[in-house]
Amino acid sequence: MIIQTKNIFTTPPGPTSSGRPFLNENQLGSLSISSTFLADKKTLMNWIKRTPEAIGILRQISMDVVTKLNFVSINEKKMGRPSKNKGRDNAAKADKFAKDNHLKSQLRAAVIESLALGDAYIWKKKMTDKESSKALKETLKEFGVDTELKTSFLDEDPIGQVSLQYIASSTMDIEVNKNGTEIEAFVQRTGLNVGVGVTPTGLRSQPLGTTLGRVRRWMPKQIIHYKFMNMDGKVHGFTPMQSNFPVIKTLGAIKQYHGNWFESGILPDTIFNFEDLNANSPELEKMRQSIQEWYNNKRRGALITASKFKIEEINKWNKDMEFRMLAIYYTGVIAFSLGMPLEKIRAILGGEIKSTTGGSDIGNTDYQRNIFDIQDDWETLLNNQFFNEEFQVDLKFDRSAARDEIAEIQVIQQKINILEKMNQMDLIKKDNVVDFTEKLFPHVPSEWWNKNPKPESDMGMIPSSEAIKGPASEALSNQKKQEQKPQQKNKPPTGV
Repeated sequence: MIIQTKNIFTTPPGPTSSGRPFLNENQLGSLSISSTFLADKKTLMNWIKRTPEAIGILRQISMDVVTKLNFVSINEKKMGRPSKNKGRDNAAKADKFAKDNHLKSQLRAAVIESLALGDAYIWKKKMTDKESSKALKETLKEFGVDTELKTSFLDEDPIGQVSLQYIASSTMDIEVNKNGTEIEAFVQRTGLNVGVGVTPTGLRSQPLGTTLGRVRRWMPKQIIHYKFMNMDGKVHGFTPMQSNFPVIKTLGAIKQYHGNWFESGILPDTIFNFEDLNANSPELEKMRQSIQEWYNNKRRGALITASKFKIEEINKWNKDMEFRMLAIYYTGVIAFSLGMPLEKIRAILGGEIKSTTGGSDIGNTDYQRNIFDIQDDWETLLNNQFFNEEFQVDLKFDRSAARDEIAEIQVIQQKINILEKMNQMDLIKKDNVVDFTEKLFPHVPSEWWNKNPKPESDMGMIPSSEAIKGPASEALSNQKKQEQKPQQKNKPPTGV
């Protein structure tokens, strides 16, 4: 009997079908617990929090990403004539909502979470009409008012129907549906402080709600999920900080080593070596007592001895810090993995690491472009999943950094020149000039544009022959005439 060996070591093909691609998750119909290949999320976050170099880099990036919040009203296509101030009212409501919910600080925390752990989660609080009416009735009862009032009649949000709150990423897991194609739910687990540590690996085999701790479960529409990087088809995001875990641990070990060196005093400061005395001699014991008394009292003076001896100082810190270059290199590795240029961490690098002027400009430009891309991702996510629906506005982060103001002005001037040239060459239909201008300047609200601009001929300059002279021009002309009179007396005109 002949056996085909390839049939033993290969799996027979199963039923195949076309459709939505599968997520790269092994646990279908259960929790997908995010963990790095070296440590789980909580361990990674604890090491990041004890590493000031990592904290400084993450904080700086979050400050550059989450700048001033601007809200621009979006056009709504509804029946009837829209109110003239409706767009302005929507932007004002969104701005008030951002201030009441401390949105800027929450977004910065979410950006730090995404950079540190790869994911950021924001919970959208939105009550149903029934829940809103019940909450409003209870609120009115506190003021002695017993009446039925629908929340739709109110312009403001007195009972906090809508809010945003970021969630600690280290407590979040994602539940995948049984088909392995979509996210079923987001699950939060927090352990109770009862002296027992609950790790993510210990939760995998336990059903929902039976673990030692508190559990929340939200539908996908209730959570805004941001992934810093998509990699390997996972439902969880990826971050270079996961690859930097050995680097972060080494930085912590270097600082701990030097801290213990100063704190513990393992090595003695000075060795007194009496070469002629026996270890058990009474003279040596007497000298030991004298030196100890002299050291305790910190007295300055002479110590007299009749024996031959020498002094060795072995704990004198007169050299450069050990492992300094390694710490600088590792800090540069963390910054480079997140796209931060050297100039941002110049205080740590010192004078050992130098960059050329051209390389510095390129690094800053690339970093600013990365920041703009992250801002675009956050704006798209927040607008599509929250602000467009709730306030009919678009959230825009301020991109006018101090170093780029001149460059932005130059770009605006170039766009204006292009628009002017195309208009002069009659390349754009007059009815479409405003639409084309809106595409060139998307951040300017559409209601600000003049639908009927003045023709170019009416805005031209006055010819020099028809120009009206002002007082300064007449005074200068009279002064020149007075200066020419003495010259005419000395050299009268010949008439030639």
